[in-house]
Amino acid sequence: MKRHAEIAGGGIGGLSSAMMLAKQGWTVRVHERSPEIRELGAGIYIKNNAIEVLEECGVFERLAPQGVRLERAQHVDRDGNLMQDRALVGASRVYVFARQVLIDALRDGARDAGVEIVTSSTAVGADPRGELHLENGQRLKADLVIAADGVRSRVRDSLGFDAGYRDLPTIINRYLIPSRELTPDDVTREHWSGRWRMGITPSGKNQTYIYQVHPQRDEQAGRLPTDVALWSAAFPHLRRAFEIMAETEVSQYNYGVVHCTHWQKGRVAIIGDAAHGLPPTLGQGAGLTLMNARALNAALARSASVEEALPLWEQTVRFISDKTQRWSLRYDFFTRQWPTALWFLRPPIIWAFRTVPALNRRMRIADQGMRLTPLGLPISHG
Repeated sequence: MKRHAEIAGGGIGGLSSAMMLAKQGWTVRVHERSPEIRELGAGIYIKNNAIEVLEECGVFERLAPQGVRLERAQHVDRDGNLMQDRALVGASRVYVFARQVLIDALRDGARDAGVEIVTSSTAVGADPRGELHLENGQRLKADLVIAADGVRSRVRDSLGFDAGYRDLPTIINRYLIPSRELTPDDVTREHWSGRWRMGITPSGKNQTYIYQVHPQRDEQAGRLPTDVALWSAAFPHLRRAFEIMAETEVSQYNYGVVHCTHWQKGRVAIIGDAAHGLPPTLGQGAGLTLMNARALNAALARSASVEEALPLWEQTVRFISDKTQRWSLRYDFFTRQWPTALWFLRPPIIWAFRTVPALNRRMRIADQGMRLTPLGLPISHG
C-alpha cells in the first residue's frame, strides 16, 4: 500500500519535498494558501549544493537555460575599487534565477511526478499522529505531514515547540530589472559604502537582480522609491543604477531569523524557512531547504517507519543549517554594526572571510553539500 503525505506550503520546501516523495512512490498533496503557486521577491542565488539536488531530481536541465551561470563574485568599495575577486568554478559554481522561474520548475517537476497541488487551501495546524488541519475545518490523515509554510508557520506553532520568528534591524530592498544594461558580464558584484550594501547580478538573459541593504535605523535610506541623490552620494559610480531602481517595482523586507527547537514530532516534519529561516547574507536559504528535503527523503527511504525516520533526519543533518544560520547572523552584524573607527579593518576581514580555508569552511559549511552527511549517499529506488 502506498504511503501518503500532506504538505502545507507550495514554495521551495513544499514543492521539492513533494516531488522527491512522489518519485519514491508516495501519493502527495500540497496545500498552498494563495490562489496560485507564486514566489514573492526578485532574484535568487542557487549554489552548488542546491544545484546537485536539482540535478539529481531531473529539474536542473530545464531550469539552467533560464538563468545565468556566474563566472566571478566580486566585492567593490564605494568608489568602484575591487576589494575581493573569486572565481565561481567547480564546487563553487553559482547560478542566479528570477525566483518565479525556480518555483515554476519545481511546480512542474512535482506535477510531472504525480503530486496533487491544491491552491487557496490554508493549513492551520497538525496532529503528530499524522493529520493536517485546514482552515476550512478539514482534518486530512497522512503517513507524513510536512510543514513548509514559511517563517510564520502556523503548522509548526501548533505543535507546542519553543519556536518563532523575529525581525532583525536590517532592511533589504529587492528589484528585478528587465534589462542587462547594468550587468553586461556574468559577474555578481556587491558594493560596500559604510553600513550600506548594494548587490547587482545578472539573473537571466534579459534580467538583472539588485538588492539594497541598510540598517533599519537609517530611515531616509529606506524611503521608496529609492532616493537617487542620497544613494548616489554613498555610491558615486552607481548613479545610473539608482535612476533605474527609482522607476522599478520593489519589495522591501526586514531580515529575519527563525528559532525552532525541534524539526519533527511524531509524523510531522518541519522544513525550509519554517525550520531555519535566516538572513540571506550567505545566499543559502534555498540551498539548505533543498538539501534538507533531499535528506528527509533519504531518511524515509532507509527507515522502517516515519516515526523512526524523522529523528534520524534531524539528528543527521540539522547541524549544517544551525551553523549556517549562526554565520549568517554574524555576517549581518558585521555589516550593520561595525564601528566607524575600525572601518579600515573591514577589507582584510572580508578577504579573510573569503580566502582563509578554515574560516571559509566554517562559514560556508552548507556549500559542501550532502557529502557532509550519510544521508547524502544515493537513494535506492527499490
